[in-house]
Amino acid sequence: MLRIGETAKQYNISKRTLRYWEEMGILTSTRAENDYRFYDAESVACIRQIVLLRKLRVPITDIERIFLENNPDVAIVALTCHLENLKSEAANSDTLARLVEIVIEYIRQTRNLSQFFVLLENQPADLDKDISALQNTLSERIFTLSEQKLTNVRIIRLPAMMVASYRAESASPEGDCGKVMIPFVTDNNLHKCEGFRFFGFHPKDGVNDEEKRSYSYEQWVTIQAGFDVPEPFVKKQFEGGLFASAVTQMNVYRETWHSLKMWSEGNGKYEVDDHNHILSRQWTEEFIDFETFALDENMPFGEKQLDLLMPIRLK
Repeated sequence: MLRIGETAKQYNISKRTLRYWEEMGILTSTRAENDYRFYDAESVACIRQIVLLRKLRVPITDIERIFLENNPDVAIVALTCHLENLKSEAANSDTLARLVEIVIEYIRQTRNLSQFFVLLENQPADLDKDISALQNTLSERIFTLSEQKLTNVRIIRLPAMMVASYRAESASPEGDCGKVMIPFVTDNNLHKCEGFRFFGFHPKDGVNDEEKRSYSYEQWVTIQAGFDVPEPFVKKQFEGGLFASAVTQMNVYRETWHSLKMWSEGNGKYEVDDHNHILSRQWTEEFIDFETFALDENMPFGEKQLDLLMPIRLK
């Protein structure tokens, strides 16, 4: 004979659950003079069977029918119904897993959480019953992004330039770079100088630590001959060279980068040229209207323009 507390501990279930099974009539106990519940060998065997069925996720109402009616046919019907439910859940689980993968890829490509939530809000109210609608929508958007063709690619040759550079390494190095570089430009009125240009890029020799979510970003600003570059800025010679250029806005610039790469793989005449040992062979962003991009607080950030510059060469 086992007391209720011992039984609950041995089978890792609560006393309340054992009492509930008794109330349902699928389990019996005996009472001692002190009103403690005890379970004999037959009841303990019943508890083991119930625990086994619960591990199979059989609903307690079906367990009740199986024990109370003690009929193999009833058990077969109940377990067959349970099997169908499990298969349906597995299919839904696979669909949800695939959907989550698609969501991750969509956000990775668009870098736009708000856009994803807009899509989500526009789906049917009962998303559980029509989960494929969102999956199809996101899949189509990803396909469109990956297949988007650029029709405004320009082939340009950048001249050699002397630049002052600054590099930041953090979880948000683009912003950290700008906080240092923009005041440097405005304090020295560099943006008022003839031939002024302003670039930014992720350096190929920079840090990219996914575990620490840390990476590098570098910005260049052109300087005049004889300009004294103070620390922490570094004076560099930019060799220039041939680039494919596409104009874009901040809200879609990652998609445009992807499309520019697709263009390089399918244009038939040019290919990417990004030799690591040449400084100019960087995938570079040029902020073509520096004052609007960096200084105009009234311009929505997503609408600010920049040129994407991909180093190329003739095939």
